[in-house]
Amino acid sequence: MKFSLFSLFDWPRNRNQSRAFEHELEPLGRAEAQGFDGVWLAEDRATQRGPGPSVQLAAAHLAARSEKIRIGTAMTILPFMHPLRVAEEVAMLDILCDGRIDWAVGRGIENAEQDTIFHEQLDVIEKAWSGQTFDHEGLHYRFGEIRCYPTPVQDAGPTIHIAATASETIEWAARRGHAIFEDAFSPVNRLARHRVLYRSLGAEEPANQAPTLRHLYVGKSARQARDEAGPALLQSFRARSWSKGNESRSAGEDNRHFDLFREEGIDPDQGEDALVAYLLEACAIVGDAVACRERIAELRETLGLSHLVAWQNFGDLDPDQILASQERLIEKVAPAFV
Repeated sequence: MKFSLFSLFDWPRNRNQSRAFEHELEPLGRAEAQGFDGVWLAEDRATQRGPGPSVQLAAAHLAARSEKIRIGTAMTILPFMHPLRVAEEVAMLDILCDGRIDWAVGRGIENAEQDTIFHEQLDVIEKAWSGQTFDHEGLHYRFGEIRCYPTPVQDAGPTIHIAATASETIEWAARRGHAIFEDAFSPVNRLARHRVLYRSLGAEEPANQAPTLRHLYVGKSARQARDEAGPALLQSFRARSWSKGNESRSAGEDNRHFDLFREEGIDPDQGEDALVAYLLEACAIVGDAVACRERIAELRETLGLSHLVAWQNFGDLDPDQILASQERLIEKVAPAFV
């Protein structure tokens, strides 16, 4: 099984932005020496909860400071960018790190037009990575004869992972032959249904098999882990989900996390204790090393889990707590799955 780390450049209110970047990059910089297989870097815009507007810049930073570890983007929000510029930047990254780039993309907050833009952008990027001269006549982009330089080191470009929360997106990705990358707050039951759907369409997961993103915290004891990670997990959920109890987000913002829970019969506006209990049970991996090993083994059985992406810096967890959890993960948990 593969183990990778995830980063959304969380920005707790008690840190300035420089310290936020420093505390995020330090554990990522240790990942290669510790034996992790990869790091995945997310993009977020126009919000203090995760000041990472350019995932390619962060990937270049880590590529220059590593030799073997794979570097993924999870995700590049494609509709904000020109597809040819994205194709060039990701190809250049792939060259600079000798073919170590994995690429997850999403459309951001969904609407009908953004959906068609996103699909067309992917068409353009795949053509650009072919190394062949091409033209394109679409609804949003038109090019005459053009050839894109540079092209990726990896044949046909990096593995493309589609950020997905809806079954329609899962189906589309499967038919296109793309991998999927699902939300950390998608309950395990939902992940399992989506894996069955994906495989039922005859899709074969690419060599870098479907990564599974989970909030993960390995504590000294199970009780300590829940006491430390529970409030931070709730904080992370509230920061990224609109609800009647979170006036800091407008009603027009993305509330997909609450929709996911309601589809599972859970009221996310219930009391905080019940919500934390559900997050710990259905979405996260939290406990001592023994409990985390048992939970990962369950996910391997339920999902066919082969690549776990650990989101460890969430909420207002202290940097020392994050580093300690990371060390326990790779030293006391991961060896059970070699």
